[in-house]
Amino acid sequence: MNISSAVRATATAAPRVESRAALKEAAEARAATVSEAATRARSGPRMAASESRKQQAKAKLQQVREWLKIVRKLYAQNPVGMAKTLAQVFKDLKAAVAAYRDAGGQAMGASGAAVAMPPAPPRPAGDEKAAGAGEGEKADGAATAGDGAVEKVGDAMPATRPSEGASLYAAVVDEVRKQLGEDGLDFLKEVRGMVDDIRKLLEAARGQAAIRRRDKDTDEAFEAADKALKDLNETMNDMERQIRHDAPSAGMTLSVAA
Repeated sequence: MNISSAVRATATAAPRVESRAALKEAAEARAATVSEAATRARSGPRMAASESRKQQAKAKLQQVREWLKIVRKLYAQNPVGMAKTLAQVFKDLKAAVAAYRDAGGQAMGASGAAVAMPPAPPRPAGDEKAAGAGEGEKADGAATAGDGAVEKVGDAMPATRPSEGASLYAAVVDEVRKQLGEDGLDFLKEVRGMVDDIRKLLEAARGQAAIRRRDKDTDEAFEAADKALKDLNETMNDMERQIRHDAPSAGMTLSVAA
């Protein structure tokens, strides 16, 4: 390749590189705008009640965690007492999960109203004559672009194109729902980690009971614990299904450079 050919190739490639960089920059800026708007929406008054209920559910997990420290020692040699206590622990966790699930569902339902609507679209050209402005003249110092968008003049803010405003609004709502869903999945992950530890306590107690003389009280205690655990698992699975339905993108990471 001679020098002139190399120069032409470089000149052709340069705009492409600049274009990709500009697209990436625009995507990153949009992602930042969406994230900031979603954070504001979640901290707004429409989300306050549901966020409070979710915090109460999280606090319940901490209470159960502290109580388990006592249970381990208190019923270390009492398998029946351990089973009965763990049955109640499973019920308490189920109540916390149900409360968080309901609060999360409420927040999902309020996500659209919590996000500020985009600016009103500009009035279509020719829809109504601006006062004092003739054909081809600019009204109030604003020039109308060929695509109907109002251009910025001086300190005036540009009106959002209908398609851009709707797209941005939808993106923010989706981001709010995604964040809510991810919070819910994190909550479930924490509960399931606790359940794994509690199940080990229950199985250890079951092993202790197996080498002792069995009676009706023992059988009923472990049956109640097993049922409470089953109910808890069903509630957690129901909550996860709800999250996956309301926020399909929760847990997914998208690259703006893709």
